[in-house]
Amino acid sequence: MEELIFKRGARLPIHYRFKQGAPHCRHLLIVMSGFNLPDPTIYDFENVLNHCHSHILWIKDDFNGLPAYYLCQKMSFDIEEGVSLLINGVVDYLKKPRVSIVGGSKGGSMALYYGLKHGVDNIISAVPQFSLGSYVAKNTPWEHVGKQMMGEITDARIKQLNEKLPGMVKSSEHTRTPVYLFTSPTDKQYQTEILPNLGLFSRYPRFNLIESQSALITQHAQVMAFNLPLILALIYQFEHGISPMWGRVKNGEGW
Repeated sequence: MEELIFKRGARLPIHYRFKQGAPHCRHLLIVMSGFNLPDPTIYDFENVLNHCHSHILWIKDDFNGLPAYYLCQKMSFDIEEGVSLLINGVVDYLKKPRVSIVGGSKGGSMALYYGLKHGVDNIISAVPQFSLGSYVAKNTPWEHVGKQMMGEITDARIKQLNEKLPGMVKSSEHTRTPVYLFTSPTDKQYQTEILPNLGLFSRYPRFNLIESQSALITQHAQVMAFNLPLILALIYQFEHGISPMWGRVKNGEGW
């Protein structure tokens, strides 16, 4: 699939891919990517959406060869502005379809952030980080990303980034947006990123929490893979205007 570039003069370009959906489908799916190795900037969900009828917008988190949580470089949030302009442009091009957004890990964080910012119809977020600055701070595996995002890594800048996603969840007016949050107690980020932030969703009557426990889940990256059938099942329903209410559920054989 061809890679496209959203250019904005001298500002950082936004790389993306777009797949036209079936003629009868009035649904746009936006895909945000997580950290990947060895290339941390590749697109997620590239090979699993072949049976979707949706229009699909993949947005690449690649700015000078490194991710930036789709937000900033040297604390300039020009990237965030560009991502929002791209989303609005595609929605306008498609004459305002139903919109859903999906992502895992870093992509899960940004699915929540941009989903609530733009008031989309459905949000799927798997194992997101909420403390974005701390995740890319000094002595972390992604310190080099933090240096590019913050310029100089300082406590004040870490705090500012840590407040981005919780602040959006707290202040968003789109509290009736269905949110599907996938997590697992086996994930080491469960105690630090998920449990302390569940209270943020007390204003969201259509919040759904899916907790997985299985021998197939031994680390962070396996939570989304384990739940891929459920995630696809949701997307197929979104295409028909259906947003199921699951509430708080547990799945997997490991409980």
